[in-house]
Amino acid sequence: MTPREQLYTDALTSLKLWRVWTFLGVQDIKARFRRSFIGPLWILLNLAFFVGGAGLVYGVMLGQPMADFLPFLNTGFVIWGLILSSFTEAGSAFIVSEGYIKQFSYPKQIYLLRALVSYSIIMIIGFSAIVLMQLFFGRMHIVGWLIAVPGLGLLLVAALGHIVISAYLGTRFRDFPFALAGILQVLFFVTPIMFPVQVLQAKHLDFVYRYNPLYYLIDVVRHPILEGGFPPLENYFFTVIYVFAVWAVAAAIARSLDNRLVFLL
Repeated sequence: MTPREQLYTDALTSLKLWRVWTFLGVQDIKARFRRSFIGPLWILLNLAFFVGGAGLVYGVMLGQPMADFLPFLNTGFVIWGLILSSFTEAGSAFIVSEGYIKQFSYPKQIYLLRALVSYSIIMIIGFSAIVLMQLFFGRMHIVGWLIAVPGLGLLLVAALGHIVISAYLGTRFRDFPFALAGILQVLFFVTPIMFPVQVLQAKHLDFVYRYNPLYYLIDVVRHPILEGGFPPLENYFFTVIYVFAVWAVAAAIARSLDNRLVFLL
């Protein structure tokens, strides 16, 4: 069996071992908050502090009604948290699993799925804050949450692609996650998370989001949740193109480094 065939076989086997990587992902969350008095509720509290502080300042500066702006900011920040983790924290996905990789015969890809489970749980907890905020402002769209499912699926597939890229490159080049964190910090401020696209349109700065693929990745989830309807079809189109591009890069990197991974740890 060639290295490429072995990689694809391991990837398929990993999907069948869903109980293993789901358990490991859940355990990661438990370990993160072990001996904490309120546990994962810290995620909600930290989100509330950020959205409350930033929402008040930016909402007043941009002249946005709080009933619209706070859910917008909250949703964008929660989705961005998943994207950020899939790029930066995922750089150590194989490194923190070194003991498992060297002692057990499981396919290495389960540790990538483990990371996705962990980051997704944090996102789901953040979504619960969005639901509470929508109920408070009377802006809850149950149908919108259902319409958001396809976009959420694309988001998770893209996030797994990010994890593959970062995990392999982060093992080969240990400085990679730190360099990427700096780049993403800049992208955060030019992605419509802290400000609606209408603000950019009013100032003729449409290019800031039109040529930013992360905007489309966020909007196919955020728009249905907030507006209760489908986003423009072009947003799905650009998101699908982005997902294919990410996975083309991820597959190339995985094929190049998979058979050397154990020696790189």
